[in-house]
Amino acid sequence: MTLSKNKTFSQEYVYSFADDGGATGAISLSGKDGYPSLPEGAIVQRVFAIVETACTSGGSATLAWGNTTDPDGYHVAVAVASLTANSVHNHQDATAALLFDDTNDHEIYYRVSSTAGNQDVSCTIATAALTAGVVRFVVEGYFPGRSE
Repeated sequence: MTLSKNKTFSQEYVYSFADDGGATGAISLSGKDGYPSLPEGAIVQRVFAIVETACTSGGSATLAWGNTTDPDGYHVAVAVASLTANSVHNHQDATAALLFDDTNDHEIYYRVSSTAGNQDVSCTIATAALTAGVVRFVVEGYFPGRSE
């Protein structure tokens, strides 16, 4: 998918234990077919996660999501106990440095800058491995510029 300039966009990315495994570390969600990186210049306005299959762990795993330059910039780490089936998590649930100013309690927008270039959407498993789960991440925003 290529984003069209001068248009709003909504792009989905999926973490699936069956496809991505559950080892601790960062997982690029943009590297999969049909899940493009966010292009330079895109404005990210909102990111939310929908837990389709509950995440489980033999320990106290956490899951955070963000991008190439800020792995938890869209949402800081969420404890596995909160990643229950059908739960929805938005950037205002926690300190999401790229999308919410928790000092002044208001949303902010994030621009994919030219210094970073295209950015992958990613999630990060920490503290312990996951043993199950499917989470769909929805990135909404605007791609400014002259239509071509």
